[in-house]
Amino acid sequence: MTPRWTTMQRPRGLERLIGRLCVAIALAVLIGFLSPRAQAAGGLSISNPDGGAVRALVIGIDDYQHVRKLRGAVADATDIVSSLRTMGVGDVVELTNAQADRASILREVSALVERTRNNDLIFLSIAGHGTQEPERVKGSEPDGMENVFLLPGFETTPAGSVQRILGSEFNHFIRQFELRGAKVIFVADTCHGGGMVRDIDPRAAEMSFRQVPRYTLLVDELKPVTDRNDPKSELDLDHTAFIAAVDRHTKAPEVRIPGIDGLRGALSYAVARAVEGNADINHDGKVTLKELFSNVRQVVYQLSDQRQNVVTISSPAQRLETDVAFELTRGVVLIQGPTAGAAPGQTGAAAPIEGRAPAPLPVTATAPVAPTGAAPVALRVAAPIRLAALDGKTNYFTSVKPQDIAVQAVQPTDNPDLIWDPVSHDVIAWGDVVAYGVDVTGLPTVVDRTAAIRELKRMATRSPQVMRMWPDDRQQRRGQTVEVDLSDVASKAVLLFNVSGDGTIQMLYPIGSDASLARSANLRLPLKVGEPFGAEQIVAVTSQQRMVDLENVLIQLNRRRASGQVIKSLERYLPADARIGSIGFFSVP
Repeated sequence: MTPRWTTMQRPRGLERLIGRLCVAIALAVLIGFLSPRAQAAGGLSISNPDGGAVRALVIGIDDYQHVRKLRGAVADATDIVSSLRTMGVGDVVELTNAQADRASILREVSALVERTRNNDLIFLSIAGHGTQEPERVKGSEPDGMENVFLLPGFETTPAGSVQRILGSEFNHFIRQFELRGAKVIFVADTCHGGGMVRDIDPRAAEMSFRQVPRYTLLVDELKPVTDRNDPKSELDLDHTAFIAAVDRHTKAPEVRIPGIDGLRGALSYAVARAVEGNADINHDGKVTLKELFSNVRQVVYQLSDQRQNVVTISSPAQRLETDVAFELTRGVVLIQGPTAGAAPGQTGAAAPIEGRAPAPLPVTATAPVAPTGAAPVALRVAAPIRLAALDGKTNYFTSVKPQDIAVQAVQPTDNPDLIWDPVSHDVIAWGDVVAYGVDVTGLPTVVDRTAAIRELKRMATRSPQVMRMWPDDRQQRRGQTVEVDLSDVASKAVLLFNVSGDGTIQMLYPIGSDASLARSANLRLPLKVGEPFGAEQIVAVTSQQRMVDLENVLIQLNRRRASGQVIKSLERYLPADARIGSIGFFSVP
């Protein structure tokens, strides 16, 4: 069945306005792409715009002794440390697992304060469990609850109570850096309270979240580090940028990053790529706070399938548009924009629209044909899709032979990419139903689609097109209206399409009388939810030039199960300045 996302019913006179409703939102320009590892190999390095040194303390904890262990926080710390060192930062201290006890952290922070000089830039990063406790300084938090970071030996005994660090203590440390004339970037890849907007399907494998339930300490032996100069809150600091994985009301999951084994924190991954150069949106060699915040927010939003909305806070005296977080240099030459042959960047996603598809093309058994003269392009060699049956049997999958990727049959407990329910025939991925009622013969297209989405996410991390789905990430039901909002697209060519849960492509924009170039900074499309239900991946591609070949391919692929062909076409026809947005959301009957 073809995906049917419909535009809202409207008077005939408003027909041409759909897809062009403008909203005045100024967001950072995200153009171009340079491979982070290629940049580093070419001598690209990070530097401090104020002339001082760049220093860092990076903490990651998986191995908790008395609360649930995590699976990706140490990898997060290692990734950020590797990126900083690759980019030329020499003063980097890494504390992981048992190394990250309270005494060691206090000792290393104190030593870092002593090394800090005027105009230095300090990176502080922590990945691990968080929670909340009643605030100690009355009025310091809007909800009366203080954020707390748990250390490996924490438990609710008197001795175990010492193994935690209060959010107010980190503010104390940051003030010490500021008093020495330094600027600080603080990254908290953890969560402290709240739940989720979108429920997890109970048949899914257990998900890992960076939060423990609130607790009661009958005896608290922690003696906080504090003095009278401490700020009451983050807003009382002067030269500090805060980046948190989620707000105070939602959980931070550990996610799968395309091409990387195991689980990771989406925020830490995004920060590591930003440090390597991805956040330099306009390629002028200067990463402003606005560029840093915008890049990290979009990458996390996409990698988490909307489950995470990063929180960014800057000191009141800082100017987001002009204050430079860090610079990128290659010898004495600033980074230049991509050349004509550079690999394009990609990101984001958009939703399908009922009534916005061109006239359906006849579906035949013939594979879609690319425009004349195009050289054949194969999908990147990638790890196989791990497929499990809910009952643990693997004999169902002997005939499952996808076109674009290999399949590995595993157990439901072996970190599968997809779980198939042999009773309902639903296909589940990472807590969400990807497709409903798929029998074994239909599984190959779902597997191919999974591989294609994995590649889309990888592409979208490089140079994302800013894109949002409204109103939120909850499951959308039949007849509900959602909106796709693209930012900063004035005078740019826009292509918008959907990849449904069974791999069917649906062209969304431009169709009919839609303008090939967006006329305003924002493009907002209202969509109405229809069947088939499950996963939808909305993809936006933008460029300064019209993408005629790619547009023609998408029209040919419209209403066909051809997710792999879409990836090949993107790799073949994307212009050098392309940006991609790729956002997944989920619908239910």
